[in-house]
Amino acid sequence: MVRKQVAPRFLPFAVLVACVISTGSCVSQEPVSDEQASEVELIKPRSKPVKMPPRLEIDGSSNRIAIDEFFVLQQTGGALIYDVRDPYFYEIDHIPGAINWPYGKYEAQVQQRDIEIQKALNSGKKVVLYCFSLGCPEARNVAKKLARRDYDVYVFTMGIDSWREAGLPVAVSSLGNAD
Repeated sequence: MVRKQVAPRFLPFAVLVACVISTGSCVSQEPVSDEQASEVELIKPRSKPVKMPPRLEIDGSSNRIAIDEFFVLQQTGGALIYDVRDPYFYEIDHIPGAINWPYGKYEAQVQQRDIEIQKALNSGKKVVLYCFSLGCPEARNVAKKLARRDYDVYVFTMGIDSWREAGLPVAVSSLGNAD
């Protein structure tokens, strides 16, 4: 009798098949009766369940603002406006009246900005954040952080790109005038 050797790379597969075949005969195909079910001892967990931290309640909110409403607020001085882009881009151009608060410097400037935001909200102004465009998440990320600090803020999600395309005014520095 000639015995064929199993190649080592197929050995794990052969062991798996043997295990499945051998355990298949032990599985009962009959349903468990009520008497059998009552004889089964429930296994109790050995340790206490992990307690999940409470969900952070957010009292503030962040909402989107449309270009027409934002333009009215910007023109009437009814908004505290933050440009969350890097200073380089802010220097090229920005929405008039906007203050540069780069996303990357959020933590370093948040204490200073708290005072500005509180004064603006107390005087009835809205706080509006913007970035480049709809695909730019920085304004939304800062808005979420400010909402966690209990502020109601607005995000101009279309960004300065759509502001420019609509022909609305932009403040241009010497960097923006360079050809």
